[in-house]
Amino acid sequence: MRLHIKSPGEAPGAYPIVERGKGLKYLSFTIVELGGNLREYAFESGVEELSLDFYTGPVRVEVESAQGRWTADVPARASISSAHPMVYVPAESRVKLACANGGARVSVAGALGKPGIAPALVGAAQAIEKSVGKDNWTRTVYTHIADNIDAAHLIAGETVNRPGGWSSCPPHKHDRFAPPSEVPMEEVYYFQVEPRQGFGFMRVYTDPSDPDPFDHAYPVEHGDTVLIPRGFHPVVACPGYALNYTWVLAGEGRTYGAWSDDPRHAWIKSA
Repeated sequence: MRLHIKSPGEAPGAYPIVERGKGLKYLSFTIVELGGNLREYAFESGVEELSLDFYTGPVRVEVESAQGRWTADVPARASISSAHPMVYVPAESRVKLACANGGARVSVAGALGKPGIAPALVGAAQAIEKSVGKDNWTRTVYTHIADNIDAAHLIAGETVNRPGGWSSCPPHKHDRFAPPSEVPMEEVYYFQVEPRQGFGFMRVYTDPSDPDPFDHAYPVEHGDTVLIPRGFHPVVACPGYALNYTWVLAGEGRTYGAWSDDPRHAWIKSA
């Protein structure tokens, strides 16, 4: 299974990165690039609930669901290093994305949902902001979709690595039932880098006891995606470059923080 998918570029279009049930069991992920002759993009959520994240813009979002017609205007993004709105869309909805001027990039993540939930705009001020870690593994985590939304499976937000900094450290995983600390959940990381010519690295590796082990390291650049079906998954940014990744979780539970640290590296918490 290919876990590292390079950026599809900036040509207008919809770019499916992974389909739920094909590649990942619980998650789907698509990148939508608006601009040129593609000023609007309409689609149906079907049985999936969705999280929409925004990288360029502005973007108007229109949703028709069992709750009626709903619209939100998401402003252009100033920086990848600060919080920005996300939108939650329930299952059985019709969605239209439209860019007002210039181009716009939107990511669409999906998991098996349930109808009857109202769409929601989670503004930058409403996202839960936390500074996590210490020393050169301090990062800022913005959680947009969690207990504030009565979603079926999705949890979503963004993490910002400062230049040269690490995140997802100590390396952690969430691929088996080990209550109360760990619940099986897949994850997707979608990367933005500032300045855009920068890069980072990500390692995805399984526990030694995994019956089907793997160990991969990837150079990640602006617009790349990494799929995390299981295993530990630390990230580091190149010095001089801020690195932001949208993260989306779904699986057999719905508890942010239900993971286990790699016992070989957990000591850094108390060092």
